[in-house]
Amino acid sequence: KDTSATSQSVNGSPQAEQPSLESTSKEAFFSRVETFSSLKWAGKPPELSPLVCAKYGWVTVECDMLKCSSCQAFLCASLQPAFDFDRYKQRCAELKKALCTAHEKFCFWPDSPSPDRFGMLPLDEPAILVSEFLDRFQSLCHLDLQLPSLRPEDLKTMCLTEDKLSLLLHLLEDELDHRTDERKTTIKLGSDIQVHVTACILSVCGWACSSSLEPMQLSLITCSQCMRKVGLWGFQQIESSMTDLDASFGLTSSLIPGLEGRPERLALVPESPRRMMTRSQDATFSPGSEQDTSSRSFFDPTSQHRDWCPWVNITLGKESRENGGTEPDASAPAEPGWKAVLTILLAHKQSSQPAETDSMSLSEKSRKVFRIFRQWESLCSS
Repeated sequence: KDTSATSQSVNGSPQAEQPSLESTSKEAFFSRVETFSSLKWAGKPPELSPLVCAKYGWVTVECDMLKCSSCQAFLCASLQPAFDFDRYKQRCAELKKALCTAHEKFCFWPDSPSPDRFGMLPLDEPAILVSEFLDRFQSLCHLDLQLPSLRPEDLKTMCLTEDKLSLLLHLLEDELDHRTDERKTTIKLGSDIQVHVTACILSVCGWACSSSLEPMQLSLITCSQCMRKVGLWGFQQIESSMTDLDASFGLTSSLIPGLEGRPERLALVPESPRRMMTRSQDATFSPGSEQDTSSRSFFDPTSQHRDWCPWVNITLGKESRENGGTEPDASAPAEPGWKAVLTILLAHKQSSQPAETDSMSLSEKSRKVFRIFRQWESLCSS
């Protein structure tokens, strides 16, 4: 980064120009966050999370080594193993303070950090939550049958009932109706209902299809907050799950009818050599085999986030709500970000829900998907 303009105006206001270019850029903020890989930044407490470090302009260059993106200052952030908890907390406090003080003298970051909201979910802006929810859903639907299979026990743990999913699907349909015709048809003509339900659940938990990849190149999903990228080839995918169900229960494609315009979608799937290869690989693992093989076969939409991610972390959300008052609300139970978002989405739908009787019977379709989940669950336990 060019810091000459900042360094030269010693007697003036060195923060005048540069902050507007970098500290207020959300894209630049998450570019910094992305440098904090699990190999370079591990075992740190929440107060030293990548979101906090990036707020003050730091990126990682080596393991536990930070570098300012503007003044080029370095900060070693190693935490030596300490059996003395007080010493450990003291070291953490020193490093948190150093995120401000370790910059060069005229660096703008200590006085002009990035806004706190960059590292938080917009829980106080339901319209933005709904819009981003739909954007993620639409991007995920492009992956179609390459989306990961979800384990029924995980859905039970998340308390994602049929009624809640039906409301979410209705909400998505309503929002699609407000979009332009071109953007609507890309989804309306697209996927089977099981794809829609899976994409809906993943979207609620903050996942989206990577926008940097060309369509049909790689089945990769990302989180825009913790910048985690997950390759779906390492997990059981919808297409292979459906193949196993077909063999075990004699199911046909009529069980999961496509939306208008693609009634024979499932019949065409086996013709793809790549899909056939995926199936042959999946077939080598028996659904009832060892426990760790089974657990690796399914994608858990919450545990795949990094532990400091706002989607699964409650600390940042609580702090943001406490900005107006320092006393935490003891009556409100702490909950992860995705659950807070789910609550807001459901409330948004229920508050604006008229008596809808002709909305493509999404509730019935979601119940079909849960029937499939229950059949797959019995197959795994047999």
